[in-house]
Amino acid sequence: MTAIPYMGEICSLLSAIFWALAIIIFKKIGDRVSPMVINPVKSIIGLLLFMLTCLIMGVPLIPDAQFSNSDLLILSISGIIGIGIADIIFLHSLNILGAGISAIVDTVYSPFVILFAFIILGESLTSTQLLGGALIIGAVLYASTKIQNIPVNRKRFKQGVFYGVGSIAMMALGIVMIKPILNTVSENIGLQLWIAGYRLVSGVLVSGSIMLIANRRQNILGALRDRKLWFPLIVSSVLAAYLGIAMWVMGMSMTTASISSILNQTATIFILIFAWIFLGEPLTKRRISSIVVAMFGAYLVFIG
Repeated sequence: MTAIPYMGEICSLLSAIFWALAIIIFKKIGDRVSPMVINPVKSIIGLLLFMLTCLIMGVPLIPDAQFSNSDLLILSISGIIGIGIADIIFLHSLNILGAGISAIVDTVYSPFVILFAFIILGESLTSTQLLGGALIIGAVLYASTKIQNIPVNRKRFKQGVFYGVGSIAMMALGIVMIKPILNTVSENIGLQLWIAGYRLVSGVLVSGSIMLIANRRQNILGALRDRKLWFPLIVSSVLAAYLGIAMWVMGMSMTTASISSILNQTATIFILIFAWIFLGEPLTKRRISSIVVAMFGAYLVFIG
């Protein structure tokens, strides 16, 4: 298959767009549906779509000798950490902080990936790419300052930030630890999507178990009786657990973990844009200038 120039970088940017759209919807339904319900539901929907995609592409659901037992173990652990646990914590943090403040917390994602990639994979960036990454992170921090009217007390706010940073660090670790496996299928999109789906299996098992245990103490599944919630829940699940993860894994497969994470970081900028379009939040001069700087940073990452 002929390689498309910058395919990894393009996928990483698309992942950021899909994730940002999903965040907007998750926030809108998060007050009515528990994160412990949203996470397994979205993961199940994503898993079913990945299975269907693999069948359409002719990829066996159980590849013969393609991956070693240790590979499968690493993928499973990655799914438990990055999907089964981290996503629940992140959604809980999102409910506490709201989309805007969560966008600030999200800026720690690429530094965590770069840190883990340096420790685990020995990756490094060029000076141009480092400059681009700094511009992106600086832009999103600048756009998100002057926070006013925080709807929680200081203690709750700190908890939300702690949960957010912790969950994002877990997501970063979960993807970096499977990078060597992704490198072996960098030219096989079908197997890349199979890996994305396989990670969801362990994520579903863990998050589903957490949901059932929690439901015994409190009827959190009762919220799903409201049929009006199903459409936004399904749409956000497709965006986050299928399209977003597919582009995330493909992007990570086709470029370095550091570059992919920096481009994923533009999700914060897209959240600001989509919050303006769909939620009516103001798009100030500060935020517009931040978008321009972040896009220039992304360009530097591309050419670096």
